[in-house]
Amino acid sequence: MNGPASEYADQTMGELAPEVLATIVAEQFGDAYGDAVTTSMREDLARRLERAVRDAVVATRKSVADLCRERQALWVATETLPTTSELLHAEARARANEAAYLADAIQSLP
Repeated sequence: MNGPASEYADQTMGELAPEVLATIVAEQFGDAYGDAVTTSMREDLARRLERAVRDAVVATRKSVADLCRERQALWVATETLPTTSELLHAEARARANEAAYLADAIQSLP
């Protein structure tokens, strides 16, 4: 394997930064069609792919963070129920805090 993909051959697609992944796919596409795909076209394709991957990653992270916030709300509601035992009260508080922490951590990823 030659080109940009060769130096990343031992990594999975999930381990690659969006710009690297986009460049590899654009180069492989260009290689598959030879002279029909110019350098300018490869660069344009790589930019478009990178934007699409980044947008998808951001949307997925937002969705996962929203799920964490829903879980946080569930645990806060459990904690405030008058029928919640003292043991479950402490567990609910801890889980609500953990869900909030995870939501913040996920949203803060680059």
